[in-house]
Amino acid sequence: MKKTFLILLSLFSICSSCKSQNKKENRVIINNNKSIEIYSDGIGKEIKQIIDRNAKETLKDSLINSLSIGLHINNVSFCFNYGELTKGKGDIPAHNTIYEIASITKTFVGSLAAKAVLEGKLSLEDDIRTYLPRPYPNLEHNGNPIKIKHLLTHTSGLPNGVLGTKNEIRLTKQNEIEYATMHLSLEDKQTKPKFLTELSKLKITEKPGKTFNYSNSGTNLMGYILELVYNRPFQELILSEIISKAKMNDTHFNVSKNKQNRLANGYLLSKPMPKSNLANTLWGAEGALKSTTSDMLKYIHYQFTNNEIVNESHKKIFEIDTDYWIGYYWWIISNQNHDLHFRHDGGISRAKSVLAIFPKKKIGIIVFTNQSSIRVNQKLNDLTYKIYNDLNDHK
Repeated sequence: MKKTFLILLSLFSICSSCKSQNKKENRVIINNNKSIEIYSDGIGKEIKQIIDRNAKETLKDSLINSLSIGLHINNVSFCFNYGELTKGKGDIPAHNTIYEIASITKTFVGSLAAKAVLEGKLSLEDDIRTYLPRPYPNLEHNGNPIKIKHLLTHTSGLPNGVLGTKNEIRLTKQNEIEYATMHLSLEDKQTKPKFLTELSKLKITEKPGKTFNYSNSGTNLMGYILELVYNRPFQELILSEIISKAKMNDTHFNVSKNKQNRLANGYLLSKPMPKSNLANTLWGAEGALKSTTSDMLKYIHYQFTNNEIVNESHKKIFEIDTDYWIGYYWWIISNQNHDLHFRHDGGISRAKSVLAIFPKKKIGIIVFTNQSSIRVNQKLNDLTYKIYNDLNDHK
Protein backbone atom coordinates (compact mmCIF):
# COMPACT_ATOMS: atom_id res chain seq x y z
CA MET A 1 0.00 0.00 0.00
CA LYS A 2 2.83 2.38 0.88
CA LYS A 3 4.57 1.72 -2.45
CA THR A 4 1.36 2.44 -4.35
CA PHE A 5 0.81 5.63 -2.36
CA LEU A 6 4.36 6.77 -3.11
CA ILE A 7 3.75 6.32 -6.82
CA LEU A 8 0.50 8.28 -6.71
CA LEU A 9 2.14 11.19 -4.87
CA SER A 10 4.76 11.58 -7.52
CA LEU A 11 2.21 11.78 -10.31
CA PHE A 12 0.98 15.13 -9.13
CA SER A 13 3.48 16.40 -8.61
CA ILE A 14 22.29 13.44 -10.46
CA CYS A 15 26.72 14.38 -13.40
CA SER A 16 29.15 12.79 -15.76
CA SER A 17 29.23 13.16 -19.38
CA CYS A 18 30.10 9.57 -20.42
CA LYS A 19 32.39 10.88 -23.13
CA SER A 20 35.45 8.85 -23.97
CA GLN A 21 38.80 10.56 -23.97
CA ASN A 22 41.98 8.59 -24.52
CA LYS A 23 39.90 5.45 -23.96
CA LYS A 24 39.00 6.56 -20.44
CA GLU A 25 35.57 7.67 -19.29
CA ASN A 26 35.49 11.06 -17.65
CA ARG A 27 33.21 11.93 -14.76
CA VAL A 28 32.51 15.30 -13.23
CA ILE A 29 33.01 15.72 -9.52
CA ILE A 30 31.55 18.66 -7.65
CA ASN A 31 33.29 19.33 -4.38
CA ASN A 32 32.95 22.50 -2.31
CA ASN A 33 30.68 23.87 -5.05
CA LYS A 34 33.41 23.69 -7.71
CA SER A 35 33.35 21.39 -10.73
CA ILE A 36 36.42 19.60 -12.03
CA GLU A 37 36.82 16.62 -14.32
CA ILE A 38 38.34 13.46 -12.93
CA TYR A 39 38.74 9.96 -14.30
CA SER A 40 36.17 7.43 -13.26
CA ASP A 41 38.56 5.38 -11.13
CA GLY A 42 38.83 8.41 -8.84
CA ILE A 43 35.34 7.84 -7.47
CA GLY A 44 35.85 4.21 -6.63
CA LYS A 45 35.34 1.37 -9.04
CA GLU A 46 32.48 -0.19 -7.07
CA ILE A 47 30.44 3.00 -6.85
CA LYS A 48 30.86 3.62 -10.57
CA GLN A 49 29.74 0.08 -11.31
CA ILE A 50 26.63 0.49 -9.15
CA ILE A 51 25.52 3.62 -10.96
CA ASP A 52 26.41 2.30 -14.41
CA ARG A 53 24.68 -1.03 -13.85
CA ASN A 54 21.44 0.49 -12.59
CA ALA A 55 21.37 3.19 -15.27
CA LYS A 56 21.91 0.58 -17.99
CA GLU A 57 19.02 -1.49 -16.65
CA THR A 58 16.69 1.51 -16.55
CA LEU A 59 17.60 2.54 -20.09
CA LYS A 60 16.24 -0.77 -21.34
CA ASP A 61 12.81 0.81 -21.09
CA SER A 62 11.91 2.05 -24.56
CA LEU A 63 10.48 5.31 -23.18
CA ILE A 64 13.69 6.38 -21.45
CA ASN A 65 16.35 7.70 -23.84
CA SER A 66 18.51 9.52 -21.31
CA LEU A 67 19.35 9.71 -17.63
CA SER A 68 21.15 12.26 -15.51
CA ILE A 69 22.07 10.93 -12.07
CA GLY A 70 23.65 12.93 -9.26
CA LEU A 71 25.10 11.19 -6.22
CA HIS A 72 26.10 12.96 -3.01
CA ILE A 73 27.91 10.59 -0.67
CA ASN A 74 30.09 11.40 2.34
CA ASN A 75 30.03 15.11 1.48
CA VAL A 76 31.27 14.63 -2.10
CA SER A 77 29.04 14.85 -5.18
CA PHE A 78 29.32 13.06 -8.50
CA CYS A 79 27.45 13.47 -11.79
CA PHE A 80 26.68 10.75 -14.34
CA ASN A 81 24.89 11.05 -17.68
CA TYR A 82 23.65 8.35 -20.03
CA GLY A 83 21.86 7.98 -23.35
CA GLU A 84 20.76 10.86 -25.55
CA LEU A 85 18.25 13.67 -25.10
CA THR A 86 16.99 13.21 -28.67
CA LYS A 87 16.74 9.63 -29.84
CA GLY A 88 19.22 9.00 -32.65
CA LYS A 89 20.94 12.39 -32.33
CA GLY A 90 23.74 11.47 -29.94
CA ASP A 91 23.12 14.55 -27.76
CA ILE A 92 24.33 13.17 -24.45
CA PRO A 93 23.11 15.14 -21.42
CA ALA A 94 25.70 16.86 -19.25
CA HIS A 95 26.08 18.05 -15.67
CA ASN A 96 24.84 21.48 -16.80
CA THR A 97 21.85 20.31 -18.86
CA ILE A 98 18.85 22.26 -17.59
CA TYR A 99 15.72 20.31 -16.63
CA GLU A 100 12.34 21.44 -15.40
CA ILE A 101 12.32 20.15 -11.83
CA ALA A 102 8.52 20.58 -11.51
CA SER A 103 7.15 19.82 -8.03
CA ILE A 104 10.59 19.57 -6.42
CA THR A 105 10.13 23.37 -6.47
CA LYS A 106 7.77 22.90 -3.53
CA THR A 107 10.67 22.01 -1.24
CA PHE A 108 12.19 25.44 -1.96
CA VAL A 109 8.85 27.00 -0.99
CA GLY A 110 8.96 24.95 2.20
CA SER A 111 12.45 26.23 2.99
CA LEU A 112 11.31 29.84 2.58
CA ALA A 113 8.27 29.14 4.78
CA ALA A 114 10.58 27.62 7.40
CA LYS A 115 12.68 30.78 7.32
CA ALA A 116 9.54 32.89 7.78
CA VAL A 117 8.46 30.79 10.78
CA LEU A 118 11.88 31.11 12.41
CA GLU A 119 11.80 34.87 11.88
CA GLY A 120 8.33 35.15 13.43
CA LYS A 121 6.69 36.26 10.21
CA LEU A 122 4.48 33.15 10.13
CA SER A 123 3.16 30.63 12.61
CA LEU A 124 2.16 27.11 11.63
CA GLU A 125 -1.02 27.47 13.70
CA ASP A 126 -2.12 30.77 12.19
CA ASP A 127 -5.34 31.13 10.20
CA ILE A 128 -4.12 31.91 6.68
CA ARG A 129 -6.70 34.70 6.41
CA THR A 130 -4.61 36.65 8.95
CA TYR A 131 -2.18 37.37 6.12
CA LEU A 132 -4.57 37.95 3.21
CA PRO A 133 -5.46 41.54 2.28
CA ARG A 134 -9.15 40.80 1.67
CA PRO A 135 -11.65 38.71 3.63
CA TYR A 136 -12.20 35.09 2.69
CA PRO A 137 -14.99 33.87 4.97
CA ASN A 138 -15.21 30.71 2.87
CA LEU A 139 -11.73 29.46 3.78
CA GLU A 140 -12.92 27.44 6.76
CA HIS A 141 -15.21 24.55 7.56
CA ASN A 142 -17.67 24.84 10.43
CA GLY A 143 -15.50 27.44 12.11
CA ASN A 144 -12.25 25.53 11.55
CA PRO A 145 -9.93 27.73 9.47
CA ILE A 146 -7.24 26.71 7.03
CA LYS A 147 -3.91 27.16 8.82
CA ILE A 148 -0.41 27.70 7.50
CA LYS A 149 0.53 24.11 8.37
CA HIS A 150 -2.36 22.86 6.25
CA LEU A 151 -0.99 24.55 3.14
CA LEU A 152 2.47 23.08 3.79
CA THR A 153 1.15 19.54 4.20
CA HIS A 154 -1.55 19.48 1.48
CA THR A 155 -4.30 19.14 4.09
CA SER A 156 -6.05 22.47 3.46
CA GLY A 157 -8.94 21.07 1.45
CA LEU A 158 -7.98 23.24 -1.54
CA PRO A 159 -8.16 21.45 -4.91
CA ASN A 160 -5.13 20.23 -6.80
CA GLY A 161 -5.98 21.58 -10.24
CA VAL A 162 -6.57 24.99 -11.73
CA LEU A 163 -9.10 26.95 -9.68
CA GLY A 164 -12.42 27.59 -11.38
CA THR A 165 -12.28 24.56 -13.66
CA LYS A 166 -14.70 21.67 -13.46
CA ASN A 167 -15.04 18.22 -14.90
CA GLU A 168 -11.35 17.76 -15.59
CA ILE A 169 -10.62 14.35 -17.02
CA ARG A 170 -8.95 11.88 -14.72
CA LEU A 171 -5.38 10.90 -15.52
CA THR A 172 -4.99 7.28 -16.61
CA LYS A 173 -2.37 5.33 -18.56
CA GLN A 174 -4.71 5.42 -21.54
CA ASN A 175 -5.15 9.20 -21.75
CA GLU A 176 -1.85 10.69 -20.59
CA ILE A 177 -1.34 12.87 -23.68
CA GLU A 178 -4.95 14.06 -23.74
CA TYR A 179 -4.78 14.87 -20.03
CA ALA A 180 -1.48 16.74 -20.35
CA THR A 181 -2.67 18.79 -23.34
CA MET A 182 -5.83 19.81 -21.51
CA HIS A 183 -3.97 20.62 -18.30
CA LEU A 184 -1.31 22.72 -20.05
CA SER A 185 -4.05 24.73 -21.78
CA LEU A 186 -5.76 25.42 -18.46
CA GLU A 187 -2.50 26.37 -16.75
CA ASP A 188 -1.58 28.81 -19.51
CA LYS A 189 -4.85 30.70 -18.96
CA GLN A 190 -4.24 31.29 -15.26
CA THR A 191 -3.72 34.80 -13.88
CA LYS A 192 -3.21 36.00 -10.32
CA PRO A 193 -6.44 38.11 -10.26
CA LYS A 194 -8.45 35.15 -11.54
CA PHE A 195 -6.83 32.85 -8.98
CA LEU A 196 -7.78 35.15 -6.09
CA THR A 197 -11.31 35.60 -7.40
CA GLU A 198 -11.81 31.87 -7.72
CA LEU A 199 -10.30 31.39 -4.26
CA SER A 200 -13.15 33.45 -2.80
CA LYS A 201 -15.70 31.11 -4.41
CA LEU A 202 -14.35 27.83 -3.06
CA LYS A 203 -16.29 25.74 -0.61
CA ILE A 204 -14.25 23.76 1.91
CA THR A 205 -16.12 20.50 2.41
CA GLU A 206 -14.35 19.05 5.45
CA LYS A 207 -12.29 20.15 8.42
CA PRO A 208 -8.84 21.39 7.32
CA GLY A 209 -6.00 19.23 8.59
CA LYS A 210 -7.98 16.02 8.39
CA THR A 211 -7.24 14.61 4.94
CA PHE A 212 -4.20 14.70 2.66
CA ASN A 213 -5.13 16.05 -0.78
CA TYR A 214 -2.19 17.12 -2.94
CA SER A 215 -2.79 20.73 -3.94
CA ASN A 216 -0.89 22.84 -6.45
CA SER A 217 -3.34 25.67 -5.80
CA GLY A 218 -2.59 25.47 -2.09
CA THR A 219 1.14 25.75 -2.81
CA ASN A 220 0.59 28.85 -4.94
CA LEU A 221 -1.44 30.36 -2.11
CA MET A 222 1.51 29.68 0.19
CA GLY A 223 3.74 31.50 -2.29
CA TYR A 224 1.36 34.45 -2.29
CA ILE A 225 1.36 34.60 1.53
CA LEU A 226 5.16 34.53 1.62
CA GLU A 227 5.18 37.39 -0.86
CA LEU A 228 2.87 39.37 1.40
CA VAL A 229 4.72 38.80 4.68
CA TYR A 230 8.08 39.74 3.16
CA ASN A 231 6.65 42.48 0.92
CA ARG A 232 8.85 41.23 -1.92
CA PRO A 233 8.07 39.25 -5.09
CA PHE A 234 7.86 35.54 -4.33
CA GLN A 235 10.25 34.39 -7.06
CA GLU A 236 12.80 37.00 -6.03
CA LEU A 237 12.61 35.68 -2.46
CA ILE A 238 13.24 32.08 -3.51
CA LEU A 239 16.20 33.10 -5.66
CA SER A 240 17.83 35.35 -3.05
CA GLU A 241 16.98 33.60 0.21
CA ILE A 242 17.20 29.91 -0.71
CA ILE A 243 18.84 29.35 -4.09
CA SER A 244 21.59 31.90 -3.56
CA LYS A 245 22.29 30.60 -0.05
CA ALA A 246 22.73 27.12 -1.49
CA LYS A 247 25.18 28.59 -4.05
CA MET A 248 23.03 27.41 -6.95
CA ASN A 249 24.02 29.65 -9.84
CA ASP A 250 22.24 27.70 -12.58
CA THR A 251 18.71 27.48 -11.13
CA HIS A 252 15.99 29.82 -12.39
CA PHE A 253 12.27 30.33 -12.79
CA ASN A 254 12.86 31.63 -16.31
CA VAL A 255 15.85 30.44 -18.31
CA SER A 256 17.72 33.31 -19.97
CA LYS A 257 18.27 33.37 -23.73
CA ASN A 258 21.96 32.59 -23.42
CA LYS A 259 21.11 29.36 -21.56
CA GLN A 260 18.18 28.17 -23.68
CA ASN A 261 20.47 25.87 -25.65
CA ARG A 262 21.05 23.90 -22.45
CA LEU A 263 17.34 23.45 -21.64
CA ALA A 264 16.48 19.81 -22.31
CA ASN A 265 13.82 19.06 -24.88
CA GLY A 266 11.00 17.03 -23.39
CA TYR A 267 8.62 14.22 -24.32
CA LEU A 268 5.48 12.53 -23.09
CA LEU A 269 5.23 8.95 -24.33
CA SER A 270 7.85 9.98 -26.92
CA LYS A 271 5.73 12.89 -28.20
CA PRO A 272 7.50 16.31 -28.06
CA MET A 273 5.91 18.58 -25.46
CA PRO A 274 6.09 22.38 -25.07
CA LYS A 275 7.98 24.17 -22.33
CA SER A 276 6.10 25.03 -19.17
CA ASN A 277 4.87 28.58 -18.61
CA LEU A 278 4.16 28.17 -14.88
CA ALA A 279 6.67 30.87 -13.93
CA ASN A 280 4.65 33.52 -15.75
CA THR A 281 1.03 32.73 -14.89
CA LEU A 282 0.76 32.51 -11.10
CA TRP A 283 3.60 32.52 -8.57
CA GLY A 284 5.25 29.39 -9.93
CA ALA A 285 5.39 27.89 -6.44
CA GLU A 286 3.89 24.58 -7.52
CA GLY A 287 6.66 23.67 -9.94
CA ALA A 288 8.24 26.38 -12.09
CA LEU A 289 11.94 26.05 -11.26
CA LYS A 290 14.52 24.79 -13.73
CA SER A 291 17.90 23.45 -12.63
CA THR A 292 20.86 21.26 -13.50
CA THR A 293 22.15 18.07 -11.94
CA SER A 294 25.21 19.86 -10.58
CA ASP A 295 23.07 22.60 -9.01
CA MET A 296 20.70 20.06 -7.48
CA LEU A 297 23.70 18.38 -5.92
CA LYS A 298 24.47 21.70 -4.28
CA TYR A 299 20.89 21.73 -3.02
CA ILE A 300 21.41 18.24 -1.58
CA HIS A 301 24.61 19.45 0.08
CA TYR A 302 22.59 22.35 1.53
CA GLN A 303 20.18 19.81 3.07
CA PHE A 304 23.11 18.26 4.95
CA THR A 305 24.42 21.56 6.38
CA ASN A 306 22.38 21.31 9.59
CA ASN A 307 21.39 24.98 9.51
CA GLU A 308 18.23 26.06 11.31
CA ILE A 309 16.17 26.62 8.15
CA VAL A 310 16.91 23.12 6.89
CA ASN A 311 16.19 21.60 10.29
CA GLU A 312 12.87 23.43 10.54
CA SER A 313 11.83 22.43 7.02
CA HIS A 314 12.52 18.76 7.85
CA LYS A 315 10.18 18.70 10.87
CA LYS A 316 7.34 16.21 10.79
CA ILE A 317 3.98 17.99 10.68
CA PHE A 318 1.33 15.57 9.40
CA GLU A 319 1.37 11.76 9.38
CA ILE A 320 -0.07 10.44 6.13
CA ASP A 321 0.51 6.77 6.90
CA THR A 322 2.49 4.77 9.44
CA ASP A 323 5.89 6.49 9.65
CA TYR A 324 5.08 8.34 6.43
CA TRP A 325 4.99 12.04 7.22
CA ILE A 326 5.03 15.34 5.41
CA GLY A 327 6.94 18.36 6.67
CA TYR A 328 7.41 21.67 4.90
CA TYR A 329 6.43 19.98 1.60
CA TRP A 330 9.02 17.23 2.16
CA TRP A 331 7.87 13.59 2.30
CA ILE A 332 9.53 12.13 5.39
CA ILE A 333 9.61 8.36 5.17
CA SER A 334 10.86 5.88 7.75
CA ASN A 335 9.33 2.42 8.01
CA GLN A 336 10.13 -1.24 7.70
CA ASN A 337 10.70 -0.86 3.96
CA HIS A 338 12.91 2.25 3.93
CA ASP A 339 15.59 3.97 5.98
CA LEU A 340 14.70 7.50 7.09
CA HIS A 341 14.77 9.83 4.12
CA PHE A 342 13.39 13.10 2.80
CA ARG A 343 11.97 12.91 -0.68
CA HIS A 344 10.10 14.79 -3.38
CA ASP A 345 9.36 13.92 -6.98
CA GLY A 346 9.02 16.22 -9.94
CA GLY A 347 6.60 15.45 -12.71
CA ILE A 348 5.70 17.55 -15.70
CA SER A 349 4.55 16.60 -19.18
CA ARG A 350 8.13 16.78 -20.51
CA ALA A 351 10.33 15.57 -17.65
CA LYS A 352 10.45 13.39 -14.56
CA SER A 353 12.73 13.57 -11.54
CA VAL A 354 13.23 12.07 -8.09
CA LEU A 355 15.12 13.68 -5.20
CA ALA A 356 15.89 11.60 -2.12
CA ILE A 357 18.07 12.44 0.88
CA PHE A 358 19.13 9.78 3.42
CA PRO A 359 20.63 11.74 6.34
CA LYS A 360 21.89 8.87 8.50
CA LYS A 361 23.92 7.38 5.67
CA LYS A 362 24.91 10.79 4.25
CA ILE A 363 23.62 9.85 0.83
CA GLY A 364 21.60 12.04 -1.52
CA ILE A 365 20.38 11.11 -5.00
CA ILE A 366 18.82 13.18 -7.79
CA VAL A 367 17.64 11.51 -10.99
CA PHE A 368 16.38 13.24 -14.17
CA THR A 369 15.03 12.16 -17.50
CA ASN A 370 13.45 14.27 -20.23
CA GLN A 371 10.66 11.77 -20.77
CA SER A 372 7.34 11.68 -18.94
CA SER A 373 4.66 9.08 -18.25
CA ILE A 374 3.26 7.09 -15.36
CA ARG A 375 5.58 4.24 -16.33
CA VAL A 376 8.66 6.47 -16.42
CA ASN A 377 7.85 7.75 -12.96
CA GLN A 378 7.80 4.22 -11.58
CA LYS A 379 11.11 3.44 -13.30
CA LEU A 380 12.82 6.46 -11.70
CA ASN A 381 11.35 5.55 -8.33
CA ASP A 382 12.74 2.02 -8.62
CA LEU A 383 16.10 3.32 -9.89
CA THR A 384 16.52 5.70 -6.95
CA TYR A 385 15.94 3.04 -4.31
CA LYS A 386 17.97 0.43 -6.16
CA ILE A 387 20.97 2.79 -6.25
CA TYR A 388 20.60 3.56 -2.56
CA ASN A 389 20.21 -0.07 -1.53
CA ASP A 390 23.21 -1.13 -3.63
CA LEU A 391 25.33 1.67 -2.17
CA ASN A 392 24.19 0.70 1.31
CA ASP A 393 25.18 -2.91 0.71
CA HIS A 394 28.53 -1.74 -0.67
CA LYS A 395 29.28 0.36 2.40
